[in-house]
Amino acid sequence: MLRLQEIAGTNKKSKIALDLNVGASTVTNWAKRGVSKEGALAAAEKYNADANYILSGMSGKPSVSDLRAQIQKMQSTTPPPSIDTPEGTKKVPVDYGMSGQMPVISWVAAGSFADVMPVTIDDAIEWIDRPSNLSPRAFGLIIEGRSMWPEFKPGEIIYVEPNISPLELKDGALVVIHCNDDKQATFKQLIIGDSPEDMYLKPLNPDWPDQKIIPMGECMLVGVVDSKVTRYR
Repeated sequence: MLRLQEIAGTNKKSKIALDLNVGASTVTNWAKRGVSKEGALAAAEKYNADANYILSGMSGKPSVSDLRAQIQKMQSTTPPPSIDTPEGTKKVPVDYGMSGQMPVISWVAAGSFADVMPVTIDDAIEWIDRPSNLSPRAFGLIIEGRSMWPEFKPGEIIYVEPNISPLELKDGALVVIHCNDDKQATFKQLIIGDSPEDMYLKPLNPDWPDQKIIPMGECMLVGVVDSKVTRYR
């Protein structure tokens, strides 16, 4: 009877009798002689319990008290590290380090970017999250061709920061420039010689057939490349 009261969650015989639709005298009789098989089956169905446990205390399923004890143990124990958050790391929002969005524009639009900020729908191919270290004027460009291979592959997106002057550039900087009468901007590595005035541009790919060295003085700086986005599908 004690096990029946345990799964019923009450010691009141009248409540158990009402739940199982039996007379109060039947429940009183169970208390004296033990719960009948029919009573155990009815209680098991009513309380979603194990009839064997009610009759004999033996069951393949844990009792209510066992489950409560397990829950209390779990709640009082520090959870193991998640496989998604290895030791020494922390979870951050998916937009961590991002600050609004910026446009991905065409190389043609980038050619005039230093003069006019391309903010129209026609200029933007798509919009991507903007890293917080970049200015609101930053934009993205999709890599085309293999002149900067293997560091930059076709389809990858580079983050370009236009808020920079040529005097701030360092040797080896990756820059987007617009040279002479070219219709679109281009992407090259900046090499600084013996003086800041002695600057030229070159592709990263040593096997690129056109290894033309472009004097920086013939080009207009559009922006410096900050980082890139790599997509796998």
